[in-house]
Amino acid sequence: MDRADIAAMHDLTGRVAIVTGGSRGIGRAVAEAFAAQGARVVVASRKADACDDVVAAISAAGGEALAVPAHLGDPGDIERLAAATVEAFGGVDIVVNNAANALAEPLGGITVAGFEKSFAVNVLGPVLLIQACLPHLEASEHAAIVNVISAGAFAPAPGVSLYAAGKSALLSFTRSMAAEWADRGIRVNALAPGPVDTDMVRSTGEAAMSGMARSTHMGRLASTDEMVGAVLYMASDASSFMTGQCMTVDGGLVPAR
Repeated sequence: MDRADIAAMHDLTGRVAIVTGGSRGIGRAVAEAFAAQGARVVVASRKADACDDVVAAISAAGGEALAVPAHLGDPGDIERLAAATVEAFGGVDIVVNNAANALAEPLGGITVAGFEKSFAVNVLGPVLLIQACLPHLEASEHAAIVNVISAGAFAPAPGVSLYAAGKSALLSFTRSMAAEWADRGIRVNALAPGPVDTDMVRSTGEAAMSGMARSTHMGRLASTDEMVGAVLYMASDASSFMTGQCMTVDGGLVPAR
């Protein structure tokens, strides 16, 4: 392989990618990177203005994107997201399930409402979105799904067990989807980030953030851009013989446990 062949492995020109939670954090970094690599990107999150801001940034950089406000806990919104994508761009090649609900309830105090709200966004929403896109993924020659879970799925998660359990469930779905759909040409993988400098992590407070940083071998939080390489790899032809896997990008958090 020469330099051009290697560069082409990560080229997404002409592909259509949905990125949920795409208005900030990891999702925004991934959406902008995909557009830079030639994909037509659908930016989905709950707030319309935030989606529009990302689309404007992508357009200003010469990329092509569409804002579709959608709440991953609402099955109707999920159907509209898939339909709007196909209407605008003619199909779906890549789905990045990045949207998440960080609701925390302690064990012994978990409520039915809390459980349903957490799992609606962290588990059911991603599954329903993939199902809504499934006919178009089957028609694609480059179908790839990346489910964003968490390194917390591999360790005890006191205080945030709802979140960790939902991410564990999404990893299980990732592996089952990979097995069931391999013969349809659909690859399904997962990203397990460690602590990343996002709004979600910042909302935990300085003490918690410092604790997360110390829990990694590298002793710091990741930037959102440090998640892009792994997601781009799993979404592109660079990982054409990879499915049912989870890439843990955590600064050594899991090995440090």
